[in-house]
Amino acid sequence: MKAAAAELVFIPSPGMGHLVSTVEMAKQLIVRDHRLSITVLIMKTPFDKSKVVSTTQSLLLKAAEDRLKFVELPQDDEAAAAVAEFRSKNAGNFMSEFVNMNKPHVRDHVTKMMASTESGRLAGFVIDMFCTPMMDVAAEFGLPTYAFLTSNCAFLGLIFHLDTLSRNQDVTELKDSDAELEVSVFVNPVPAKVLPGVVLHKEGGSKLMLGVAKRLRETKGIMVNTFEELESYAVKRLAEDDMVPPIYPVGPVLHLVKYEKEEDEEVREIAQALEQSKHRFLWSLRQPPPEGKIEMPNEIENGIQRLMENWDKSSTEGIKQKVKEMSEKSKVAIKEGGSSYNSIGRFIEDVIINVHSS
Repeated sequence: MKAAAAELVFIPSPGMGHLVSTVEMAKQLIVRDHRLSITVLIMKTPFDKSKVVSTTQSLLLKAAEDRLKFVELPQDDEAAAAVAEFRSKNAGNFMSEFVNMNKPHVRDHVTKMMASTESGRLAGFVIDMFCTPMMDVAAEFGLPTYAFLTSNCAFLGLIFHLDTLSRNQDVTELKDSDAELEVSVFVNPVPAKVLPGVVLHKEGGSKLMLGVAKRLRETKGIMVNTFEELESYAVKRLAEDDMVPPIYPVGPVLHLVKYEKEEDEEVREIAQALEQSKHRFLWSLRQPPPEGKIEMPNEIENGIQRLMENWDKSSTEGIKQKVKEMSEKSKVAIKEGGSSYNSIGRFIEDVIINVHSS
């Protein structure tokens, strides 16, 4: 088989939502352009849940596409024990320590790739937001690093804002305060009380997220799991910021969360609370199939209808219309000529140009 013109090394976080979404993004890229090939390096944690393990094994077995390969990195017992101990003492910074321990394995595999005649010319790393320590390995090989953010532009803009704020104050002090933040990617001020708990976590979570924001600024570009029509304001503001690398809204790439029947009432309560907050939201849930049966994609529609069936009709009609409109826009975004389709094209061209100019 002839080697592709450019090969990317994808390094996803081992979390299920991150892993599956990243793989789906990789698939979209190779389907879009025959000049690309991708190797996905999969890190195993010492306490992987059976679902993650089975998903990883499934990926390894189904890698029939020549231009998409999956490699499970080795895991030595000593490192696994060290990671487990570190996690018990410092859960907030566990992920960065775990990624650091995998650096030698990534370095070894990339060295083999560069020596192989079967690999295309390495064009760079594409990392998950929690894998920013791998940027150091890419730099050792003289390779650029791109990022794939499984979240959205609003969250990206928020952590960038908190990073800037942290230069003059301890952002963890915002916890439970009445402060309101003027964040560029949001039209309205953001109450400190609604900030994600992890960014205010004094035991390491805040340090982790601020570190992520700093390193993401150093990447050559960031693919984001969103589309322009959904976050037009946030996308525009990030594009105007000279301190932010190029942003590529390439979504929606969805990973559906499955919930159990006993969680039904809780899910309905959360949805009603979100509605009452008067803030727009996009939430994807997977309805559990009947016992012993597999359901087709219409389960999503059934799930939404089930959650909304007992709501006041006057309040749900407008919501249904908005969901329908955004659903149609998301479909248009990923079709040829759509906003996300064009963003993927711009990303690929940047990768190819970088290979030819290096």
